[in-house]
Amino acid sequence: MNIPYTDSIFIGLIRLFLWILFLYVMKRLFFKGKGSKNQINSMAGMWAFFASVVVIGIFILTQINSYDLMTCLFIIVIFFGARLVGIQNVLTDSVKFKRQRKMILLDVIEKAEDKEPLIDMVEEKPTKRLSINFGFVIMALTGFIAMAVRFYLMKYDNYQLSESWFNELTIIKGISQQNWFSNDSGVIGQYALMTFYEKMTGISPEITLESFGILQAFVLSFILFWFMNTLTGSKLTVPLMTTLSFAFFFNLVPINLAQITHGKEALMALTLMLPALIYIKKPWLLYGRSSRSYAYKIFVIFTAIALMDLFTLLILIPPFFLVVVFFIRKNYMRFYWVALKAYLFSTGLILGLYALYLNREGADFIQFITSNILSVSSSTYTSNMLLPYDDLIKIVQLVSLVIVVVMFILLKSKRGKWTSLIAFVIYMNVLILISSLNLRYFDLDLFNEVLPVFIAIILGITIYLIMYLFVTKVKTVFMPDGYAVVLIFLLFASGAYYSQKNLFIKEETNSSMAKSVIAAYQEISSSFLPYSYAVVNSNTLQPLSANSHNFLTYRDFLGEYAVRDSVYFANKENKEFLRANTQYIIPNSLLVFIYDITNEAGFDQLLRYLELTPDVMTRIEKNKSEGRTIKIFFQKGDLTVYEIVNNPGQARINELL
Repeated sequence: MNIPYTDSIFIGLIRLFLWILFLYVMKRLFFKGKGSKNQINSMAGMWAFFASVVVIGIFILTQINSYDLMTCLFIIVIFFGARLVGIQNVLTDSVKFKRQRKMILLDVIEKAEDKEPLIDMVEEKPTKRLSINFGFVIMALTGFIAMAVRFYLMKYDNYQLSESWFNELTIIKGISQQNWFSNDSGVIGQYALMTFYEKMTGISPEITLESFGILQAFVLSFILFWFMNTLTGSKLTVPLMTTLSFAFFFNLVPINLAQITHGKEALMALTLMLPALIYIKKPWLLYGRSSRSYAYKIFVIFTAIALMDLFTLLILIPPFFLVVVFFIRKNYMRFYWVALKAYLFSTGLILGLYALYLNREGADFIQFITSNILSVSSSTYTSNMLLPYDDLIKIVQLVSLVIVVVMFILLKSKRGKWTSLIAFVIYMNVLILISSLNLRYFDLDLFNEVLPVFIAIILGITIYLIMYLFVTKVKTVFMPDGYAVVLIFLLFASGAYYSQKNLFIKEETNSSMAKSVIAAYQEISSSFLPYSYAVVNSNTLQPLSANSHNFLTYRDFLGEYAVRDSVYFANKENKEFLRANTQYIIPNSLLVFIYDITNEAGFDQLLRYLELTPDVMTRIEKNKSEGRTIKIFFQKGDLTVYEIVNNPGQARINELL
């Protein structure tokens, strides 16, 4: 593996999963109530709702200039405190609340006198309270497998330091600076989740951008497993095979391996859209014990999708409303209308807010919508496929037609078992049909980003139907879950390896220079105090320095900075002069990037003014002869970063500590 910042990626992921584990333990130990018997459905539902709440929360916080780590932690503490006391108790009338508050205070005093714990633990053995179902373990395992595969494929990734990569980095840093609306960035809900991931784990924006696609694969696999579990009723077999087909096979669908680890808005929105579709067809899975909660929960999910991806919101979701209405039972039709109203209201609300902003800025709202449902950065990549793209679509349509006919025949005996499956197969084929019409506002490239997920679902439904017919018409076969999981994994892993080994031989690993640059910046940001240093680099890489540290181009370093340097050291002890002429104060350290691009074909097109490298090295040597400390701070392949220490002990975090 040629990924120099592997440790930073894994540190971020490990910290995130430790956060999740901590919150899960807190919930199970201190919150009363029986644990969910279906942990798969419970966790998927929590993702759909709380991820949506996070996106909406960040949107609101940025509007009031309050989005930072401390605010996020404060809100989490308040939420857990409210859940511990009981949200209903918090919202109750004042007289009753005062009475309950006195009871709580008396209870605390009594426990303090008796030296008992102040917080009531749930009266149940911790081992039982924290138990995890086998199905949930397998669902999480498939997510980790998808992450591992995507991490392996990072060596083929050529997205780093591209123009689109810099644009996304600017958006991420802009959100941290309380900037959400922009004339040219579109909807940015996915990047809001990226900043939340960045703040909760303490990694840099660059590493966040690099690793979020890996995390996205985990979440999507997680949701896909739950989706098939809910859709078919199969606890392990069908969901596992569906998820592994998505995680392992890249030669059956149009996938660009050179950008497979890049996080995509449509795929992130899909992690919310798939639960929303299930909740429209099976509303009881969302509202649980209280049907009154359905309206606001589905509204929250649709609002988050609207903030995340307009292609999903305006193109992918509407056909489902048109199809599923024919397959909903009469006693649940009212929830269908509630969901439709929530969808229309959330769409109108978010688009209305953007319309007001764009009108104030004098921008074209129609152009904004068009640019969000038509992508110039996406492209269909078919060279990895075993079959031509058109043949793949025909096979999917033919298989869909056969299984729909069979399920319609079976519908007579068990209507409730097959209506959901039929509805989803028809819906996915409606999308495929629309994609073949060459409509002006249907972006085929964006659709092909989500097509692998849809094909995996159709494959899973087909497998389920075959297994059902075999068990009911031929012979019942029983195999312990553990053996079945191992057998399925071995079959899919070996099949993926032997059918795709030539595919990866054809793919070329990308230049290591881009990864080395990102690794150097990550090392710098973790070693130095912000704005106590400056980076000297090509001006095309200046976005990496935004909102983090000072930046100098090579020309600045040889020209204007050289003058500042000489004046500063001539008057270093004259504090009055420096106070009166702050423009001559220089950074405590300089980090100078020196490249040898003789072995890096194409990288010279990104960097500018590299012909000044000999002059830069001469300047570094001159500083050394003047008594300045010169160190090699970072060296990897053809990249060397020199540190010029102007004020010893004033820039590095460990020296200051």
